[in-house]
Amino acid sequence: MQDATASVRRIDHLIRLTLFRSLRCALVLACVFASACAKSASAPTPPPPVDPLRISCPSAVTLTSSTGQPTAVRYGAAATTGGTPPIQLTCTPASDSMFNIGTTTVTCVATDAKSITNSCTFTVTLSAPPKIALERFLAFGDSMTWGENGSSTATAFDLAERLRPAVQLPFADTYPGALQTEMRARYTVQTPQVSNAGKPGEAVTDSTTFPRFVGFTSSGQYSAVLLMQGANDLADRDSRIFPTVISGLRRMISDAKSRGMRVFLATIPPENPAGFRALAWSLVPGFNDQIRLLASSEGVTLVDIYQAFNNDLSLIGADGLHPNANGYHKIADTFFASLRQQLEVSPGPTPTALPNILPTRR
Repeated sequence: MQDATASVRRIDHLIRLTLFRSLRCALVLACVFASACAKSASAPTPPPPVDPLRISCPSAVTLTSSTGQPTAVRYGAAATTGGTPPIQLTCTPASDSMFNIGTTTVTCVATDAKSITNSCTFTVTLSAPPKIALERFLAFGDSMTWGENGSSTATAFDLAERLRPAVQLPFADTYPGALQTEMRARYTVQTPQVSNAGKPGEAVTDSTTFPRFVGFTSSGQYSAVLLMQGANDLADRDSRIFPTVISGLRRMISDAKSRGMRVFLATIPPENPAGFRALAWSLVPGFNDQIRLLASSEGVTLVDIYQAFNNDLSLIGADGLHPNANGYHKIADTFFASLRQQLEVSPGPTPTALPNILPTRR
């Protein structure tokens, strides 16, 4: 009996000891956990990571110096992302600086508050203005070169069927004047001159036409001839005159070439059959075919005015024969395109000699 009682007491002691130890462990764990939570609650939130400093440059700049001299160039701003503010940004050479002719590399550098840097580059290309190899042009022809206003009622027939005096458009609206304006706007370091030698009513086959032509070409004042003539020769509406007209034009071309002049030979514009002076409208296409063959056989530059008009009769005045102001500007544009193609000297990094485009003087 006593042994049984002793055993019960030992078991009870063991149970109590186990419970005590378990409780003590639980308390220890609770304290550890509470301490960790307290520390976690009191610790500051770490800042987010800083994005790397990046810089992007503006697009490359390409300009033409109108004077051929160093020019101030303004370019766009570089942009940055990331990095630690404040960000300092510098570009060298700076915008609005003077740039020399040629290509200059601009370097932009960004620096943040931690002295971390990043850079990028772009180019500024400053070109010299284009030049034209010849500057003195003789525009020779009839009333279309002179600039008769085909839309003016002053050129209409009055009740007595007499032709009133021709009305000339302002110089800027004649084809020589419009052409000179275009050339001076492009070739800014030169002063191209287009002299208007048009004569109303003149035909290639007139006895005075060739001597008048030679009077200009022999003066030594001109480097090139812009020749557009023949409409008045067709007034009789007889295509059998074509060979005689072509022979007269060939004679003028030969004279100009013999003096070392470049020749630009033009077809004539279309005529509007609804106009009262479009007497030979049906002959114009065939005559222009002969002009094209002449240019090819003589080795001179063809300026195809007829093709440029593309049968747009809105460019012809009310008389059906002469262009209006828009038509004369179309003629000027067509000559200008040909002159640019044949005579323009592209600017380069260093000056170069003009191409040998003139025949040898005889």
